Amino acid sequence: MLEYLKPNLEKAIFNMNRTYEDACKHKEGNVTLRVLPPEDVEFYEEINLTQFQFEKEEECVRYAKMLCEKQKNSFLYRKELDDNMIPSFTPVLGIGDYSAFVAGGITFTKDTSWPEHVLDKPGDFRKLPPLGTSLWYQRFLHICELMLKEMDGTGIPFMRGFFSPLDLAHALLGEDIYYAFYDEPEELHALLDYSADATIRFADDIYALAGKYLRGTKYGMWYLEGNINMSEDIACMISGELYREFCAPHTQKVIDHFGRGFMHCHSRAMYLVKEICQLNQVAHLWLATDPNQPRPIQHIPELVEAANGVCLAIDCDNFSEIEGQMDELKKGNFSICLPVKSIEEGKEYIRRFEELCKE
Repeated sequence: MLEYLKPNLEKAIFNMNRTYEDACKHKEGNVTLRVLPPEDVEFYEEINLTQFQFEKEEECVRYAKMLCEKQKNSFLYRKELDDNMIPSFTPVLGIGDYSAFVAGGITFTKDTSWPEHVLDKPGDFRKLPPLGTSLWYQRFLHICELMLKEMDGTGIPFMRGFFSPLDLAHALLGEDIYYAFYDEPEELHALLDYSADATIRFADDIYALAGKYLRGTKYGMWYLEGNINMSEDIACMISGELYREFCAPHTQKVIDHFGRGFMHCHSRAMYLVKEICQLNQVAHLWLATDPNQPRPIQHIPELVEAANGVCLAIDCDNFSEIEGQMDELKKGNFSICLPVKSIEEGKEYIRRFEELCKE
């Protein structure tokens, strides 16, 4: 089914593998395009997380079937688009499960979820129950397995992202973490190290589970094996100096365990591009555009220098922004996301993009 949903699969895989391999060698010159029709994200708005009682087995099954069907339909709709998007499936439960696997419950709203802050101070992580015993550790793995069973035989890759150690520490402790940088630096380092170990353990268990169903497929583990996806959202609220001292060592620990890092941060903290891209074996950084903040597409020369070959995933508003920056984009590695109104419009921009790349 994967090849049916993505007829240009081998081309897309080749281009992205080359991009990431070059990125880790600090070798530039790869520019690819992902077009974004409404149907790529429409299904997120159709999911109402409050309609599921996840403590019940039949509800978890219903959720897994519904979500897998919606994700397959979104790939089916865009199958004629010859861009760099490679289909994948993943649970969509909001951000609550990104830390509740350690401890605490989750509060669901219609389109996202929120975790409990379970620590009063950084050192309280030593009082947490053994990792792997929380309700949501096992429940999340179970939901993953239900989805893997539902997608069995399709060959579609499984994907899962994680909080960075700092993001996880913040989710467990709350806003007091900003005081801890100055008031309890040693204890904060200890919490960040614990968060790194927790992420490694959880990811290893998820990868092992996915491997039971996907290791016999050609690309089912493409997003997972040798890779880790992590967000650095909370780092966008601290300085580059604090990032280097507190965050970089622990994020690097997680990357080193898996091989390559696929990272995420925001344009309100453009200075973090240099910090994150200085970590070893970072292949990709999704630099999301924030409202009323610098737009990455308008700062390509600075980003090329800061990224040092790491592939930056950025967005733009219209195709003219790509045309006007192509010479500069080719000096780095970029994956550009272009919103389109329809599949036909997407096909036209892909054609024009390929012509632009040949110039």
